[in-house]
Amino acid sequence: MTQASDYENLLRVCRSRKSCRSFSARPVARECLDKIVELAATSPYASGSKAWELEVITDREKITALAGAVRRRCTELGNNADPDFRKEFLEYSRSFTAFETAPAVLIPAFKDRRTISLALPGRGLESFERDNSVKSISCVSMLALLAAESLGLAACYMTGPLLAAGEIAKIAGLRQGREPGALIPIGYKG
Repeated sequence: MTQASDYENLLRVCRSRKSCRSFSARPVARECLDKIVELAATSPYASGSKAWELEVITDREKITALAGAVRRRCTELGNNADPDFRKEFLEYSRSFTAFETAPAVLIPAFKDRRTISLALPGRGLESFERDNSVKSISCVSMLALLAAESLGLAACYMTGPLLAAGEIAKIAGLRQGREPGALIPIGYKG
């Protein structure tokens, strides 16, 4: 393959990728999910340390439980919101559970590593290090989205569900100290 055709193929995949929030019930082959994880693993990461993992959830009950946790958290926040904003928030937050119809959900999770801030305490570097972890997991997520597209699958990068990040981590069984960076539903268009 020539450099020009490599570029053209990548450009085609990038241009064809669109967010999908409605999925058919058709299952995604484990082989496809493994390929997505394999490609995402090539992502660069801040400080050259891959302090992340990509949790793959295909269990229907777990996906439903994740959506339930997000729905409960959004209802709680909406009910406590300023009355002028309540209706708007509750309507908007309905989209935060669009992943519920997908046959697979990827959860890129990161470990909020403290290295510089421990060596230089009291200098406000904690948020700098956390931001680097969040930015790095975004690179992982983008590669997962492009991998899904290249395999003929639909996907969507979702951060709204992170309003329930603690519950998501528990339900998904993330390792201690890991935080979800997004939810990426994957499947075939519905």
